[in-house]
Amino acid sequence: MNKKKMIITIGLFLLLLTSFRLLWLNHYMTSDYPYAEGGILDLRGVELPDDKAITLNGEWAFFGNQLIAPESLTKQFSGAKQQWIRVPGDWVETVSDDRNIPYGYGTYRLQILLDGQSKLYTMSFKEIKSSATVFINGERVAEMGRVAETVESAIQDYRPFEVSIDGNLKEIDLIIQVSNYNVGHSGGIVKSIKFGNSASMKKDQMMSSLMQFMSATILFLHGIYVLVIFLVFVRKRELVFLSIVFFCATVSVLADDDKVLLYLFPSISSGMWAKILYLSYASSAFFLLQFCRPIMTRHSNSKARVFNLYRVLNLVYLLFIVSVLIDFKIVINPFFSVIMLLIPMIIPLVILKKVAVSEAGIIYLLLATISIASSAIWGDIKNKLSVSLPYYPIDIILGVIFFAVFWFKRFFLATEETKNLAGRLQKEIERKDEFLANTSHELRNPLHGIINMSQAIYDNEKDDLTEESKQNLRILMTVGRRMSMILNDLLDITKLKENGIRLQVKETDLASVVSSVFDTLGFMKEGKSIVFVQTIPETFPKIEADENRLFQILFNLVHNAVKYMNEGEVVVSAESQKEMAIIHVQDNGIGMDEETMKSIFLPYEQADSDMTAIAGGIGLGLSICEQLVKLHGGLLSVKSSVGKGSTFTFTLPISANQTSIATDPLVRLTVVDVTNGNKRTEQITTIGFPRILVVDDDPLNLAIVERILVAEQLEIITCTSGKEALVLLDKGKWDLVISDVMMPSMSGYQLAQKIRERFTISELPILLLTARSQLEDIQTGFQCGASDYVTKPVEKIELVSRVKALIDLKTSIGERVRMEAAWLQAQIQPHFLFNTLNTIAALSEVNPPKMVELLDKFGDYLHASFASHNLNPVIQLENELELVRSYLFIEQERFGERLNVEWEVEKIPAIGIPPLSIQTIVENAIQHGVLKRPEGGTVRIQVIEQPELVEITILDDGVGIPEGKLKNLLTHQIEGHRGIGLLNTDKRLKQQYGSGIDITSVPDVGTTVRFIVPKEE
Repeated sequence: MNKKKMIITIGLFLLLLTSFRLLWLNHYMTSDYPYAEGGILDLRGVELPDDKAITLNGEWAFFGNQLIAPESLTKQFSGAKQQWIRVPGDWVETVSDDRNIPYGYGTYRLQILLDGQSKLYTMSFKEIKSSATVFINGERVAEMGRVAETVESAIQDYRPFEVSIDGNLKEIDLIIQVSNYNVGHSGGIVKSIKFGNSASMKKDQMMSSLMQFMSATILFLHGIYVLVIFLVFVRKRELVFLSIVFFCATVSVLADDDKVLLYLFPSISSGMWAKILYLSYASSAFFLLQFCRPIMTRHSNSKARVFNLYRVLNLVYLLFIVSVLIDFKIVINPFFSVIMLLIPMIIPLVILKKVAVSEAGIIYLLLATISIASSAIWGDIKNKLSVSLPYYPIDIILGVIFFAVFWFKRFFLATEETKNLAGRLQKEIERKDEFLANTSHELRNPLHGIINMSQAIYDNEKDDLTEESKQNLRILMTVGRRMSMILNDLLDITKLKENGIRLQVKETDLASVVSSVFDTLGFMKEGKSIVFVQTIPETFPKIEADENRLFQILFNLVHNAVKYMNEGEVVVSAESQKEMAIIHVQDNGIGMDEETMKSIFLPYEQADSDMTAIAGGIGLGLSICEQLVKLHGGLLSVKSSVGKGSTFTFTLPISANQTSIATDPLVRLTVVDVTNGNKRTEQITTIGFPRILVVDDDPLNLAIVERILVAEQLEIITCTSGKEALVLLDKGKWDLVISDVMMPSMSGYQLAQKIRERFTISELPILLLTARSQLEDIQTGFQCGASDYVTKPVEKIELVSRVKALIDLKTSIGERVRMEAAWLQAQIQPHFLFNTLNTIAALSEVNPPKMVELLDKFGDYLHASFASHNLNPVIQLENELELVRSYLFIEQERFGERLNVEWEVEKIPAIGIPPLSIQTIVENAIQHGVLKRPEGGTVRIQVIEQPELVEITILDDGVGIPEGKLKNLLTHQIEGHRGIGLLNTDKRLKQQYGSGIDITSVPDVGTTVRFIVPKEE
């Protein structure tokens, strides 16, 4: 809007305001009714209107400085000094010699002549300064304050009041006693007294009071919302000024006109009321000026002149406040007039002249100030004319409305601008986050390449590297792993900002997740003397959580503790409270101060400590933890003391449905019979297919793996705990173990370590199922002995491919072991054949019948040795014993009394054993046991059948085996002895039955070799 249009708009608005005001005056003015003359108002023959009141204006009788009782006046005014005075008007010239001090008292009298109509009339007294007693026809009908001849005895009361009059009267003798000791410019009856129909008067009075209340309410509510905007949204002091304007205007509306404030608070004295009235009006104008000041000065070309004007007005306001407070009445009114008339007129003039008309909403501010100025000017006119009119609210209401529109428009424009700015900032943040995410993705591959290459160099060439070079490589790999974790954190924080993380909440065992975290971080302590402690009871209820994200939360908290300590304990404990689990991660590290604790959950914030540089990181871990905990519906907090460690506490909801998992190792297990695809429940059986043991504490996961592998010609055995799995490993031959990582009591990592204590990676491969595929998780799995891993959720093609690859690898290694056994037998045959043939040749001369028997046993031995079934994984025990008997017969013929053989075999069980297993042990007992003694010894062979297994034992009373050599006998070749026979036999027994040979020996006493073969059902 240009300035010309603005002037036209303001002109039309002024015209509208003036029109409304004149219409209001025209409605309530009563200029065409009789005036009092000579103290008499003759209303006889005058038709008084029913819808409005008339005024008792005119010439009244007045007795200055006399308080005359009604009965005195009825006696022909004897002794009374009568004057004539204009009502309404000031009595200062009548009662006081000093026109500036209206001290005094007096008595007013008016006689009203009526027609005696049967109506009820009402007189309304708007303002009498400053106390009055009203008599009608000699009867006291009202008293406001106390009229007295001395200031000490008088009591002031400015409140308007009304008096009801019986309309049947033909004459009303109205006498009003008045006293005034309030220093001011006027005294006596200063506002018109209204007279009219009671119903009409009450209606007008109610309308006036209602409009005052309405205006005050509107002003007060606007003051409240402006203050709320300041406190909640925009901290600009202009809003405080505008709020003060509205509150002060509220008080001024209630204090003026009908003086509602005095009725609401009767205890307010007249002096206090006057101060409140002055201060509220003046403060409204002054703070309106302060509100407009930034706009007026921002666009002014002569700011110095504007500032000087403000200084003058500020000084006037300050002097006015002081004069009111100290009751210095002489200067109150001049200052008040300057403030109330000058300020409302200055604001629109300066704005119109100086302000850029294109500024948003400026027209509404102009209209608001013009409305306020109009109200002030017309109010002053009404006071000077001493007219008594109902309260006029339109100017104030319009002013408030335009102020509200102005500020709302500015507020919405500012909000829109802020929104646009926020949008631009958000786009920049998104670009930054996208850059971080893309950079993280791009850095992962080369970073992992650096880590893997460094690991390869360290593993392959560490024997040729100096200690310093090896240490540098270890540092390089550690830094690489830390950088990898930082990249993961950057990706996670980006997902959290974009709400890109969706939780897969399910019933989760807290203890199993903690165990997995400890297992993972156990390989990352980097030589620190730190002990991990878990005190979560086995009976602790399951929680509702995303297992993967719970692992991440605990991993970050525990890893954070490990970073900032070199030795001590990290303790994870938990307690349940109502429907929430409270988990504590406590350490006795360096701790934190109060200032640090306030900022550690903010992104990119780190503890300011001496170890920060050593620990590394960019301060995202704890922020990610807090947000992940909040996603679960919990809270994360910390307590810490410097030098005493820290305790991080977070809460997670407890699962409503607590399912229990059987932990009895003798539970009946689910077996998938792949011949027809049907399930049956029974004890473990061997049906000729590769046998897989699947371990998972979640029955649903077990069912998924079974369904995936059901058509792959595999025998699937399932169990729900690591303890069960270790028991089952002793029952039969296994080709593969598939284990979940996060399980209660014993994690998949711990199970893998236990398996590797008994089986090499070639003897029994392990496939881990993990919800996490981070570098540290995979590394931990392989370090624990895993052969491979599959990430949950399981994909059928990937799982089947990896299972087949591991089984094929294990089968191939088994074939090589059997070929090794055949090769071993082939190596032994020439030596044994040569010695046997020499024995036969010797017997041909001394004992031909014995030679024939020996040839027969030698043929049996050759037949058993070269039988094709020796290439099978197992042969019948009977066939193995026939070979051993032939071998021993030949050896006894060779060594005579030096070799004694005892058999303890009552019945040969129908079981299968690896070929050449007993023969190899017996040969070892003869060659390295009894024949090492000059006198020889005895070899005893025992076959003991038990309900579920057969125990086979070979004992000798030879030289025995020293303890040092015995420990290494089945691990590697012994110096001076190839050791292939026993090693091979032990390996084949373990592959077939899960357990190998057990050797006990005492030097110079003998050796016992025992192994167990389970019966087939």
